[in-house]
Amino acid sequence: MTRVSKDLGAMVLTALALAVLAATDRGWGVPLVGASHRWAAVAVLLLGMAACSLGSARSGAGAWMLGAIGAVSLVLAVAAVVTGSLAALTLAVAAFVALWVGSTLRHMLAVTRTPHATA
Repeated sequence: MTRVSKDLGAMVLTALALAVLAATDRGWGVPLVGASHRWAAVAVLLLGMAACSLGSARSGAGAWMLGAIGAVSLVLAVAAVVTGSLAALTLAVAAFVALWVGSTLRHMLAVTRTPHATA
């Protein structure tokens, strides 16, 4: 998979997490989620794990910062599963979105720094 396809996949998963949050917050009665904040948190946790699997292993200050955001997102999602708190779920999704934005920007900056080969 190319970096662009991984970023697009992560974007779709992030959008799904936002849709799950909206569905549970508005009580849309979506199958699996319904109005249950706990089931929504489980769904968001699984979507986050799937998006994380699309990431790349790198080092540096950016990787540490993204790792910290990912850890915060994980803790908040688990707290939302345990407590059923909409606030914890909302913060978990916000961290998830921040993680996606940060990793996408990092990939874009890495592409602009890579010298292009000339034929």
